Amino acid sequence: MAREGRAIRGRRWLVAGAVALTASLPTGAHALTGGSGVAAGPAVSMYAVVTDGSNVKVEHFTAANAAAAQSIQADTASAGNEIVGVDSPVHSLDLGDPYRASQWALPDVGFPDAWPLTQGAGVTVAVVDSGVLGTHEDLAGSVLSGADFVSPGNGWNDRLGHGTFVAGLIAAHVGNGRGIAGAAPNVKILPVRVLDSGGSGTSANVAAGIVYAANHGAHVINLSLGGTGADPGERAAVDYAISKGAVVVAAAGNSGQTGSPAIYPAAFPEVLAVGAVDSHNAHAAFSNVGSYVDVVAPGVNVLSTYNGSTHSYAQGEGTSFAAPYASAAVALVEASNPKLDPVGVTSFVEGTAIDLGPRGRDAWYGAGLVSTRLLVHATAAADEGSGYWVVTANGAVHAFGGAHDYGDVAGRVSGAIVASARTPSGHGYWLASADGSVYAFGDARYAGSMNGRHLNSAIVGMASTPTGNGYYLLGRDGGIFTFGDAHFYGSTGAIHLNAPVLDMTATADGHGYWMVAGDGGIFTFGDASFHGSTGAMHLNSPAMSMTAADSGGGYWIVARDGGIFTFGVPFAGSVPNLGISGVDGVRIRAMPSGRGYLVLSGGGGVYSFGTARFFGSASASAYAPAVDLMTLGS
Repeated sequence: MAREGRAIRGRRWLVAGAVALTASLPTGAHALTGGSGVAAGPAVSMYAVVTDGSNVKVEHFTAANAAAAQSIQADTASAGNEIVGVDSPVHSLDLGDPYRASQWALPDVGFPDAWPLTQGAGVTVAVVDSGVLGTHEDLAGSVLSGADFVSPGNGWNDRLGHGTFVAGLIAAHVGNGRGIAGAAPNVKILPVRVLDSGGSGTSANVAAGIVYAANHGAHVINLSLGGTGADPGERAAVDYAISKGAVVVAAAGNSGQTGSPAIYPAAFPEVLAVGAVDSHNAHAAFSNVGSYVDVVAPGVNVLSTYNGSTHSYAQGEGTSFAAPYASAAVALVEASNPKLDPVGVTSFVEGTAIDLGPRGRDAWYGAGLVSTRLLVHATAAADEGSGYWVVTANGAVHAFGGAHDYGDVAGRVSGAIVASARTPSGHGYWLASADGSVYAFGDARYAGSMNGRHLNSAIVGMASTPTGNGYYLLGRDGGIFTFGDAHFYGSTGAIHLNAPVLDMTATADGHGYWMVAGDGGIFTFGDASFHGSTGAMHLNSPAMSMTAADSGGGYWIVARDGGIFTFGVPFAGSVPNLGISGVDGVRIRAMPSGRGYLVLSGGGGVYSFGTARFFGSASASAYAPAVDLMTLGS
């Protein structure tokens, strides 16, 4: 609210309410009220703490100049129940990290976005490398006593600097007034020395180091090393570590310009293999290319701690320094999802990666850029759902969480699969193709199809009845076809539409259904209630899918760009709100409570919001994009 001149009378002002001003400031910060000695000049920003009954709020207003500001303060000072002040700057009193501005990788991956949720406390990351300088000013107190397989010691003897660099990227202190900020600053580092001062080691020592880390409580094992030999001992050690609950992360290799030979341990399928990107998220030329690359992370011009002295820092590049960022992301996932096993954690990291390069998984970027931006959305208050299935156009079904694979038609049908529906028990599902063919799996009963019959338009959607004894097929023109105990309540098949119909949802009692068109128009039939639509609005991106609350009290619409429109139901977030662009949203599915939902992208990515649990994403491609998502209840 804007005001000039004297404070408006007739309101009660709060004197003791100064605490209301300082409560939102950083710990230790002071609220500066100012006012005395203010020079005349331009308009002055002011504030007042107002009490209105039991409510207290801070209001901002502007005085015409400094003299007016002083007059307002003088006028209210004697009232005894008023507090008015000049708006003055405040700042956090932490010391900061001098080189933080140079750490482009932290915001690129989104680590600061996840820190309010977790900084990795309770997680131990083993750095199996050249040792770690445990007395470094930015690591002191975070480095445990470890092991040295090169010479007697506890792993603190780093004569190369490589391990200290890796450890700093993961766990350097934040806000201590020194050096840099680590990506997971509250983890503990377990140093395991297997490389000598020249950076060389043996597969025997690497295997021994992995086993040691697994036996000494490591939740994450970082391997910024490797060779071209697929050593069976190393793989056995990796398998052992995973059986002990550790996630093994390894650098994919730096031979991208010399043939990209597979590098191990990264190329073992159980290991999370990490390639490198630059500050533009472009593939680093040196980073290996191959089907074994799982994800990428920043690995060009990164700054970290070094072994020159206890206060040395250095800049470097390589997949050796991309892997620690992935390890830090894994550590944050572990800290916020302690019940996930190694496979679940790895699926989480790959599933929340931001797709780069060719759509879907590829040899340059794997699943994409490691991202912790989704961590808060995928974990905070996520307590609904026990799994889901992602269906791709080639007929493959990918099961996650507690969802089971009951079969699919991958590679066995010529037409594209476009829709699906699960049975009420969750022990089966149907797949539908564009020509109206229906395929049943598990306890799903086949009740008929449109195969071989004339269709005015292709099938685009499907829904099952509450009993599981029937289902609906939806045509692009809004035509409805019923099978089994599914009842017909109407359609738009004979109506001129401004945009094609793309998805449907049946009501919980099976006595009606909704349809959504590409312009966001909603059509209701039977006992499905209308709560609004975007049919008369200009959309930046076309609507693609809808889902309704079990209560029938509202529904959500998702646009192709991942934007969410809500009608009678709560908004829990959208893909653009996460700072992610280029998402091809195709389906949205709600949780039973109506407090959360999942969004599926054409690339196979699953994005969770509100109470919806995340269990992983599918690897889709331009040739077989993801087309539907079926959820399994809690």
